Formats: sequence, C-alpha cells, structure tokens
Amino acid sequence: MQEKYKGPLAYLLGIIGGVIVLYAINDNTKLTKFHACQAITLGITDIVVAILAGILAAFVPFLSFAVSILSVLFLVCKVLGIAKSYKEEECELPVISDLTRNIFKKILEEDEAK
Repeated sequence: MQEKYKGPLAYLLGIIGGVIVLYAINDNTKLTKFHACQAITLGITDIVVAILAGILAAFVPFLSFAVSILSVLFLVCKVLGIAKSYKEEECELPVISDLTRNIFKKILEEDEAK
C-alpha cells in the first residue's frame, strides 16, 4: 500500500484504523506513524469529550448546542488530517498533536534512532 493512502485510512477508521496502520502494516514512514498515532489520539479524545459533554448536557440543557459544535470541530480535524496525510504533509492539530507526541513518544522516537 502506498504511503499516501495509509494516513487517510487511519483517520477514516478512527482508533481501529490507527492501530491497523501503526502495527499491522509494515514499512511505515515516520510521517505515516505520526498520522496513525494522531488518528488514535483524535478518536479517543473525541469519545471522551463526547461522553463528558453528553453527561454535562443532561444537567445543563443549553450545553447541547456546545456538544454539537464540538462534534463538528472533531469532524473538521479528521477531514484536515485526511487531506494533509494524503498530501504527505504533517498536520498540526491544536492540542491533539501535542497529546500525540506525549502519549506515543517512544513509538515516534524509534524512527529517529534508526
């Protein structure tokens, strides 16, 4: 599989896609590994924020609008990630990129050591 298709696959399939691209597909470049890790982080963050926002919206009714805005924001981040990974460019998503680098530090630094 060509590198430019691996990143979009990770973002499209979310957490599972990121894990597949990261571990099941061999010969990934550093950029592809970053996109796979970022797709995993984005998916997990999306789920956690949706759960917390849903709980808060149950107690404060006007927050349901904010939950909708958050959902659209995560969708925009996924589309941006798909577009940038297809062009084989690095995608710096606010907060998510920093989280990705902290969580997957060991995996992302493996390539630098080689």
